[in-house]
Amino acid sequence: MAKIVMPLGDATEALDTFYPYFRLQEAGYEVVVAGPEARLYHTVLHEIPPNSDVPWDITQERPGYHIRATVAF
Repeated sequence: MAKIVMPLGDATEALDTFYPYFRLQEAGYEVVVAGPEARLYHTVLHEIPPNSDVPWDITQERPGYHIRATVAF
């Protein structure tokens, strides 16, 4: 099985992290998550408020999910 290194850090966008993480696994790759330290990292979600009076480019940053890096770089 081929391996792919996926670098990340704290406050990475959850969708930009987890979509490729799971798709690469589905495609048969072993995904090795790497960060500055081998530890648990926190992602964030950027959401557009559900209000038509708020411009589309205004987002709210919220806590996301966690992902563990097993390799430090």
